Amino acid sequence: MARILIRPSRRRFLQGAAAASASLGAPFVISARAAETLVVNAYGGEFQEIFMKTTVEPFEKKFGVKITYDDAGSASEDYAKIRATRGAPGFDVAAELTPPEIILGAKEKLLEPITEKEVPNLKNVWKKSLEVIPNAGIVHTYQYTALIWNKKQIQKPESWNDYWTPAGKYGDKIKGHVMAFEPGNLLSIYALIMAAKLKGGGVNNMEPAWDQLKAQKQWVGATVMASAAAAPYFENEQIWIAPYWNARAAYYEAQKYPIGLTIPKEGTIGLANCAGVPVGATNKKLAFEFLNWRLDKDVQRAFHLAYYSSPGRPDITDWPQAYKDAQITTEAQMAATDFPDSEVIAAKRRDWTRRWQEVMA
Repeated sequence: MARILIRPSRRRFLQGAAAASASLGAPFVISARAAETLVVNAYGGEFQEIFMKTTVEPFEKKFGVKITYDDAGSASEDYAKIRATRGAPGFDVAAELTPPEIILGAKEKLLEPITEKEVPNLKNVWKKSLEVIPNAGIVHTYQYTALIWNKKQIQKPESWNDYWTPAGKYGDKIKGHVMAFEPGNLLSIYALIMAAKLKGGGVNNMEPAWDQLKAQKQWVGATVMASAAAAPYFENEQIWIAPYWNARAAYYEAQKYPIGLTIPKEGTIGLANCAGVPVGATNKKLAFEFLNWRLDKDVQRAFHLAYYSSPGRPDITDWPQAYKDAQITTEAQMAATDFPDSEVIAAKRRDWTRRWQEVMA
């Protein structure tokens, strides 16, 4: 797997990990029939199909409960609902958050603290997972930001410049075939960070990104929020180049979409996919059990092989070679996979969203 070149941010999270370790107690045990229904908020589209088959339905069978599936919203929209309802959004598990939402949830005390007492499988996660978020959630999946391109229409992009200034490589024919994502999707933020890096900036200096966005605007043919909403544009070949999560890209490539995926020469950004329990959840005990289930070794293997994403624990060693070639499966690969400062992203994202909207209006 190509090396991913971003500096890590640890800062306050080691304190959170230490606090989690200090609070360990007896294993967290619940009655399988403490309640009959659990409401889980997660993504729709092809993700839902895979998640239901590999994770949700086996959980229902084992615990004799019914899961109500809520597929509304992106990670940022789901956390906005948690905030607006003071921690009682109507779902028990926020199954697909990102580090900025977990950081805000811990800071605003709207997500439940999680230790090995509530989620015993935390003892099996990557050390990195205890650094990239505070102890208000779990990291169940890792991905990274790739560039995808239509293999029938254009040459493979080699640089982030090929996305941000596409006419330089592809000429006028690329006009209307570039995709942009709204900053409610962290994919947009990560792509903007790479735009800033091209001009000497980065997460702490995003000014160069806005000039890049202004220049790119005339070439954009579609703008979407949700990653799943982008898929039809790839399938019908309306969009020829876009940033995209490697897991979804690999999934669509396996479905014979005419796309390829690559890590540009400047590197990319790793993503920790997280889950948490809102403080106002009505079935917290079963929600914690679901988070623990998400980290179960067999569940992890089944989900990640089907979704082409990297696991939340390092002790699964029997992956197929093709999977290992494309994913993060060893401590050495994880050590080379670094992440932007999610605390800065959480603090600045509202302002960056405003700037994006001003440019793209």
